[in-house]
Amino acid sequence: MLVIQPPSMRVDIPATTPHEEHLLERMTLLENTLARLAERLEQSLKLLLRQSETTYSNHALVKSLIEILNECGVVDNGRLESKWRAECQKLKEPAEKKDPKNQPRKNRKTKRKAATGG
Repeated sequence: MLVIQPPSMRVDIPATTPHEEHLLERMTLLENTLARLAERLEQSLKLLLRQSETTYSNHALVKSLIEILNECGVVDNGRLESKWRAECQKLKEPAEKKDPKNQPRKNRKTKRKAATGG
């Protein structure tokens, strides 16, 4: 028995075209990159939480020490607070100088003369 097939049946057509394969590869690459980014964000969040807990613990320790020293008469709370605020202000000043948002902007607009119709 003789079977005749049209020319279109003789060529194997792949399930996906090269363009589709390229797109699938790109999507897979993006998914992997996104997964790595999510892992890094999670690690960063954990680190931030640990630092926050450490800072809170250190703050509680310093506050307790100040209270003990105040009770013993070694430290004057008002004087300590004024010095602390002065030091905080010193730390803020260089940051304000570096931050362009806080600096006044120069006005570069020039005044235009009114056009006279003649």
